[in-house]
Amino acid sequence: MIPTFKTYEDINTFLQRDEDAWCRPMVEEYVEMCGSDVKSVDITELNGWLKDELRSLEEGYEEYLN
Repeated sequence: MIPTFKTYEDINTFLQRDEDAWCRPMVEEYVEMCGSDVKSVDITELNGWLKDELRSLEEGYEEYLN
């Protein structure tokens, strides 16, 4: 399941939990690209970027299986 963030608090809470081994590193990377300050993140852009990254991983995995 792809997380969808609505607030900066959502992002911080997600990063504090150690539950999502696929998405967490991607969110951390995105925040770092924005200067390491969650409040500098464009939440809409983050949600779209995360969706695209996970879709790319899924397509690569399906291609590998075929």
